[in-house]
Formats: sequence, C-alpha cells, structure tokens
Amino acid sequence: MHYIRLPGPPKLMVGRDGIRAELVFAICTDLGDKFLWPTDPVTLGVKAHIEPSSIWDAEKSCSLSTVQWSPGKRIVKQSFMLPRMVENAFKGGKTVSVSISPDDPTLCADGVRNIIRSSVSTRSGDGSAKHGLILPVWVGLSGPSVDGDACLRRILLAGPSARPRYLEIGEEIGESIARHIWDAGLVSLCAIAGAFEFPELETSQSSCMTRLLGILNKQDGVNVLELGCGVGILGIGLSAVYPRGVRECTILMTDLGEAEARARSNVGLLRQQRFGSDRGYAQVLYENLDWESGQQGRFGSRVQDRRWDLIMLSDCTYNADSIPALVGTLSALHRLNLEFPAAESEEPFSTKVFVATKPRHDDELVLFGMMADERWTMLDKLTLPLPVLDTEPERVEMYLFEKV
Repeated sequence: MHYIRLPGPPKLMVGRDGIRAELVFAICTDLGDKFLWPTDPVTLGVKAHIEPSSIWDAEKSCSLSTVQWSPGKRIVKQSFMLPRMVENAFKGGKTVSVSISPDDPTLCADGVRNIIRSSVSTRSGDGSAKHGLILPVWVGLSGPSVDGDACLRRILLAGPSARPRYLEIGEEIGESIARHIWDAGLVSLCAIAGAFEFPELETSQSSCMTRLLGILNKQDGVNVLELGCGVGILGIGLSAVYPRGVRECTILMTDLGEAEARARSNVGLLRQQRFGSDRGYAQVLYENLDWESGQQGRFGSRVQDRRWDLIMLSDCTYNADSIPALVGTLSALHRLNLEFPAAESEEPFSTKVFVATKPRHDDELVLFGMMADERWTMLDKLTLPLPVLDTEPERVEMYLFEKV
C-alpha cells in the first residue's frame, strides 16, 4: 500500500489576481521509508471541495489540477490558482478542503470493498488486477472545521447501492511516522468492516472473521479494549460499522499520552458522521495506558470498570523491545477479567485477543513464543496478501488468541 503524505500544511497566498494555493506531497509506504517508483507515471487529480451549509445540501467540488508522479520522484510541489467559486466560499466562511487522489479508480484505496478485493484477487489468482493501491488524502484550506495540523483519510464503508458512509480519520501532518495510519490497521479494519457490510466477500466468510463476529455479536452486549490505538482507525472503524440498537457495544481505546489528542479528535469526527445511519452508535471512550504500567497490573479507572470480551491491537509488534510489556499487559488484563464475578448460568470466561500485524522483520516472532509461555492459545489466523504497486507484495496477518 502507498499513501499520499503531506510534509507540511498547504500555503495560501493572496494577490491581485486572486488566491494561490501551494501543496507539497509525497507518495510513500506506511512508514515513509520507500517512495513509489511506478513503471508508468501515475496521474493524480487535485480537487477542491466546499462543505455544504447544512446536512440537506450537497457538497460542491471542482478540479484544480492534475499531477504526474513519475519514477524517481520523492516530492511534488504544486501551485495553482483557486477558482472564483472557491474564493467565494472562503469569503462566505465555508469550510474548503483539497483532495489528492489517483485519477485511475482501480488504483484508489478509497473504500473497504476496493481494499479487500485488491487483496483477495492477489491471493485467488483469478486473473484480476494484482497491483497495489494508493490511499488518497484530504486537507483543509479554510473554514471553521479545519484542523491546521491534520489531514484526513476517507474510507467508504457502504456498498455502491447504499447511501455513501465514510470513515474519516485524521492524521498528523509532517514527517513523523507517529499518529499515522499503518497497513495492518487499515487492512484489518477493512476485513472487520467487510464482515459487517459485505458478508459475501471471501474474507468475511473466513473462519477468523466468523469467530470474531461471534464475539462481537454477543446477545448481552460486548466490551472491546484496544491497545496502542494510535489515530484510532481500528476502534473507531469498528464503531462506525457496528449496528445500531442490536446490543450494547463499548469500545475503550488506549495508548500513550502523546496519542490522546488525535484519538479524541477522531472520535469527535465519528460523532459528526452518524446522521441518518443505523451504524456507528457503539460507545467509544479513550484512556491513557502505558504497557510498562499495564504489565504490573496498574490500570486506569475505565480499564478497571469492565470485563473485556475482546482485546484488539494492530501495528503494535514492529518494535520487538516492547513485546514483553505488551504480552505482560495482556496477561494482566486477563487476570483483571477473572476478578469480575460470573453469573451462575455463565460458562467459564475466557479473554480473547485480536492481533493484526504486517510482518517487517524476524524479531517480531518473539511475540508467539511469549504468548505461548503465558498460556495464550491461538484460535485462528487469517493472512491477506497486500499488493504494493510495482514491487513485491507484502502481507497482513490477523490472529485470534484465547486464554481461559
């Protein structure tokens, strides 16, 4: 997967002939360590979007420019004049944003179905396109709802015949790899969302997703705890597709303190997108959690308040030095779960853990030995190929563990 990334916010310059905007961006992998080197140039479209005045109005958009990303490029600086329609929106105080996206829709990682189908076609060998995808980016230019430190990712959740529903996740603008979406979080979210939205997909019918849905669809409600949530794509994404009114679902996202502001901001974006949908009504909370404290059984009040049916994490095993604290935290959470009294009719409780990872180096394998040493049992595994444009494919692995 490749991502269109912004090293800095857009710049606006007002002159006699109007308003000029300047954008600087790159196309790279999730960690920003490899730039896209396409066999053929990739055409990108730059569009302006004017947010509607009310929920009943339609968004207005217009094309601003096209850009060629050619082999060997590391950065693109694009400057263009804003059309009169956009200038008037500025003067009217409306929110104006710009999107950068591949012109070719088959290259665009803009929806759950597209992302999953790209992976499944790679695995099935059915002759379908096997190239990787590029994740578009949105960034605000002006208006009351613009966050100058963040850009947006928009993932279409629903199918083509349904009313469009998007998951919007804000990322930090800048060179840091922190507070960004990474591959395992994105792909695993699409697999889970697909299980709710597109049950006919091959991934949705896998034993791993079937087991996971069984946990999430508990008739008496479900409590989900996310570790290392980052920007919140997994927890917020689960909430966005969780059916309204079926049963109660509480999702508590946790991470280090530096992730809190962006995670909470993205929870706010989710609440703004609920209108008119029967999805997205799971309760989403946030609390700081350091695994160094967690492995010693020291948790905040929100973690201690509930018995957790499912613990989930994505892109958390790339740093092998942190794995002992992670596994220790998981086992401490299991012990905390067992402190809750069980009803007489209840079966023996077991803690379930969902792990999504994109293997990057062999050091990560220490996770499985440590989980086994702590008597966690692997219940299921789902591996999805991750095609990467004009280079060797990678993969995302999803595991379901249990401890009784």
